[in-house]
Amino acid sequence: MFDKLAPTPITEKKYRYLMIVAMIWMFTGAWVDSSAHTFLLDEIETFFTPWHALLYTGYGFVVISAVYVKNKMEDYKFDVGVLGASIFAIGGGSDAIWHTVLGIETGVEPLISPSHLMLFLGSFLMLDHVFASRPYKETLDAASIFSIGTIYGLIVFMTQFINPFLDIDLFFYWDWSDRLAAGSVFFNAMLACIVFVYAIRFKVSPKSMGVIYLISFLYQSVFFILGDLMSMAMLIVYGLGFSLGAIQITKWYYKTNHDRKLQIATALIGSLYGFFVVVNILYWSFSSGADLVWRFYGLGGLVTTPLLFGYMVGNLGVNPKTGDVVQ
Repeated sequence: MFDKLAPTPITEKKYRYLMIVAMIWMFTGAWVDSSAHTFLLDEIETFFTPWHALLYTGYGFVVISAVYVKNKMEDYKFDVGVLGASIFAIGGGSDAIWHTVLGIETGVEPLISPSHLMLFLGSFLMLDHVFASRPYKETLDAASIFSIGTIYGLIVFMTQFINPFLDIDLFFYWDWSDRLAAGSVFFNAMLACIVFVYAIRFKVSPKSMGVIYLISFLYQSVFFILGDLMSMAMLIVYGLGFSLGAIQITKWYYKTNHDRKLQIATALIGSLYGFFVVVNILYWSFSSGADLVWRFYGLGGLVTTPLLFGYMVGNLGVNPKTGDVVQ
């Protein structure tokens, strides 16, 4: 069944670049909508908002561009992209009915409502179409690199309720929230490690690896566009820093012959994520004058624990008998 849904390879570069524009439009709209749900919640009373308009016009552009490309290629196959677009359309209609009948969700509910889960599923399948329709299966072009970064960003979007950069307040209370704060760091650090293990199997260049992470941070920064612009700017800075660090780690990975190079590289990726979280905590502590309840060893643990988790995640990408990276 899934083989039948495999898309036809798209070799024209201009069509692949069109896909990048479509992804940026649609998924930036999703993050802007999330920003509105967070910072303008009291002003949202209907499904028909400027933020939904940005998201759904982005979806419309995705569909129109896909129809254009498929028509040019004379490809009328029902593939994973068409399936994803159909599910998204059903989810969008259901979302309108859901908001009209049940109102606007708050808290975690917007991320787990049935209509939104359909939107997420449709989005994943459309992004999978971009990735699976790459010209050459052995290598990744710009659109497929962008699709990995966007899929990564979409997973972060779905789990934004446990994100150390999007809810910095968790680190300034010493009660139950400190457990959630630590968990948010460990979860997202391991997610960053999984992305590295996945992407490195395609022998992506160091710059491409950095771009994948930067794309995710840029999407996350849009979360603050209707609220705290300083947080938005700082998240972009952290994204650039993390991207540069990922580039250096990838360069080391390709240059070394160490028999545990994948485990070490993913450990460094996890630790790097924790490092920037700690930098963000210290920045907001100094800039806002808020008391820092985390002691030095606690902050150190936010860096070293992801290091250990990252090493374990790295083991998932190697052959247990030979130690070679699984292709």
